[in-house]
Amino acid sequence: MRILVMFSVLLLFLILYISKQLQQETYNGLHQTMDLYAKQLSGNMKTAEDCLWEFANNNTDVVDTITSRNSSNAVISQIKAARLLDNTLSYMTDIDGMFVYGKINDYFVCRYKNGGSNDCSTYIKNTLRQSNDAAGLNTKTWYYMRLDCHTYLVRIINDLHGYLGAWIRLDELSIPFDNTNTVLLFADENGIPYDKKSWSNIQLSTDFSSKKLHQIRREDGKRYLQVAEELPLSTCSINALIPFEEVNTPIFNMLKLLSAGALLIFIVSLLWTFSYEHLISKPLSLIRKMASQVKEEQQVPHPDLSNERCEEVLELGETLNKLMNRIEKLKINVYEDKLNLKALEIQYLKSQVAPHFLINCLSAIGSMPFTEEGRRLTNEFIRALSDHIRYTLQDKTAVPLSEELKYVENYLKLTALRFPECLKWEIDVAEECRNASVFPIILLMFTENTIKHNMIMGEELRVRITGSLVERNDEKYVVLIHLDSGSGYFEADLEYLNRPVSQQVHDFDGKKIGTYNLLKRLYLVYGEKAHVHFSNEPGWGAKSEITIPYIPYREDDDPPESKIEKSEPLFSHAPDTPPVSGKKNES
Repeated sequence: MRILVMFSVLLLFLILYISKQLQQETYNGLHQTMDLYAKQLSGNMKTAEDCLWEFANNNTDVVDTITSRNSSNAVISQIKAARLLDNTLSYMTDIDGMFVYGKINDYFVCRYKNGGSNDCSTYIKNTLRQSNDAAGLNTKTWYYMRLDCHTYLVRIINDLHGYLGAWIRLDELSIPFDNTNTVLLFADENGIPYDKKSWSNIQLSTDFSSKKLHQIRREDGKRYLQVAEELPLSTCSINALIPFEEVNTPIFNMLKLLSAGALLIFIVSLLWTFSYEHLISKPLSLIRKMASQVKEEQQVPHPDLSNERCEEVLELGETLNKLMNRIEKLKINVYEDKLNLKALEIQYLKSQVAPHFLINCLSAIGSMPFTEEGRRLTNEFIRALSDHIRYTLQDKTAVPLSEELKYVENYLKLTALRFPECLKWEIDVAEECRNASVFPIILLMFTENTIKHNMIMGEELRVRITGSLVERNDEKYVVLIHLDSGSGYFEADLEYLNRPVSQQVHDFDGKKIGTYNLLKRLYLVYGEKAHVHFSNEPGWGAKSEITIPYIPYREDDDPPESKIEKSEPLFSHAPDTPPVSGKKNES
């Protein structure tokens, strides 16, 4: 009997200990989940707020919308502002609507994602129109607002001539908890819930840093485990409440077993000893590990908890799985945004064409004599110039090296027309690397720089371009060398230019825009595998050596609409220049 009593006491102590551990583990897991959830929400609020300030300070369409008194100009500005808001909302997570309002002209432009936000849009518009000044509006933080059956967090920014703002539907934020018994509440800085009539008289804890368990008791006596997180950009906090009976259900069941007798307790205790590791410890450790990996933003496999018999572990695991699904979707969205941004960067860099070349060519055309020969040369000059501009502005992301060499030679012939008997060039590129895939203007930029900085009427300038295929560490690379007989690089420039490509891109100071564009595109397309070395060649001048991975060109590397119209040879001949043929060409 004594042994039975001692065992019962020990079992009771064990049950109490397990109860505390289960409560603490449940609280810790939910606290980590809520911490991630609050950080995600705060980050989205901060991003939306930054966008609003950026629109107010720097976007001309938004500024025109809130300041323009001209109805025709205002309509165009409103359309552009609405399009801007639509584009912004398309990648804004959790943000349901954005608006722009002009105090002077009473123009209101609003865009939102779903029909439930229409009431919020109407209410905000009426509120702004009735308010003569910002004294009665909260323009400092995000604040809570309830309209009919929907609740919102609203942010209004007061600009000199109008208001800009955004809102979040709080109904949507509780989606990860909708299939659980967890209650999600938003409360003010004093811990008073904003909504839920059954919680109106409850004082919630505002201790956001403590890891101790917080218990909340309602008027009906029902107890809840509270997890609270602060939203720094708003006047409220987010609180999750789990019914205590769900946490303590296994413990209550164990206590009932004690009344069945010492023998039954002994048998149950033995069964519990063997099943504890499987029923509670392992699932809790798994969920704790999942929560820790989620907090550290690691890739987390989704465990199968369908066979778990512990309802609390199953419920918490399902909540974590839903949260991880949401985080994974966000990561995919962010990754897609980065890919789109990278494509836009490359397109932007390709669009920067130096205007001085176009101006000089037009001047040369204007100086052609009004003779039959002059008209013929003018026609060829214009056709070659149009092909050159079409090539530099094309939408292709890749071309064969042979095509790039063709347009480099076309550029040299254009220059030879402007500077008769002053330019000689030689192109010697191995046949096996002429089908290598390169991005457009990879060599043309160096040739343009050579002509721009070294071409003087009456003085001879030589240009030499070579290319070969080499193998390094079982990988093939194309090595392109561009030589000219100009004055070469300054020593200070060589020290800067010969840094690693990534450092040159990150440390760009606004000078040498052509070189920067080339390095930027090399870094975006090839990463660290690309290498550019700048030097001065004895007996010549500037030497630029480009090394890129060898990738054979395929016609499907670009969409069909990006392929420019192919033309016949650019010149039948150049003045005072013999025809060029073969791999090695000299003029």
